[in-house]
Amino acid sequence: VTEQLGWRWVFVGIPVLIVIPLALALPAIRRTASGPADPATATEPYDRRRIRLALGISAGAGLLQYAGQELNWLALLPAAVGVALLVPAVRGLLPTGTVRAARGLPSVVLLRGIAAGSFIAAESFVPLMLVTQRGLSPTMAGLSLAVGGATWALGSFVQSRPRMEPYRERLMVTGMLLVAASIAVAPAVLIDGVPVWIVAVAWAFGCFGMGMVIASTSVLLLKLSAPEEAGSNSAALQISDGLSNVLLLASGGAAFAALGGG
Repeated sequence: VTEQLGWRWVFVGIPVLIVIPLALALPAIRRTASGPADPATATEPYDRRRIRLALGISAGAGLLQYAGQELNWLALLPAAVGVALLVPAVRGLLPTGTVRAARGLPSVVLLRGIAAGSFIAAESFVPLMLVTQRGLSPTMAGLSLAVGGATWALGSFVQSRPRMEPYRERLMVTGMLLVAASIAVAPAVLIDGVPVWIVAVAWAFGCFGMGMVIASTSVLLLKLSAPEEAGSNSAALQISDGLSNVLLLASGGAAFAALGGG
């Protein structure tokens, strides 16, 4: 698609691809969610403060991403405003102790952000590296990472087996080691003597680790959450995931451009 139509068409096609899995998932969601709500269950009142904090995170992340694209002194202003919006929003929406990796739920939320942000940020540069430094076409560079989708699903499948439940924490440690190893190995392809297929192999193992880690953090979060807090804690997990992606991609892109790669 990138070679024949242009890279923008990739993003245009993503919503179309979502329709198929959504159509497959909706019947199961309806069956699970069917039936009247339990009248004995207390519902939380509408919280305007959380809405304001969520808007603050969105605006702050957007300003930081914008500042990362403008390599001049004027970019310090939107960066400062972005940080000013993000800090109180993160403190208000993420579990207390997340930033200092407090034991239990805060560590799970932080680990999700570290895993997702570091892996996705690294993955965004791998195809560029293969095209500009090793001369691969965009199609071949993309195909070298495509196998990662299958191993990601395999990792998620492995951790979902009932017999694996007693080893949940060990699965997460193993997954993070695989992720870290794949990120560390990928730059070796910059050496001409290293075969290009090393990246495909490393990324397949990294995606297998991500499949275990991402699914396991969701399972562990629900296990550590009281029933009435499951929704807000799940939202915090997604915030950590998405925010770390934005921050690490923005900082990585800014560093890349500042060092002459843009």
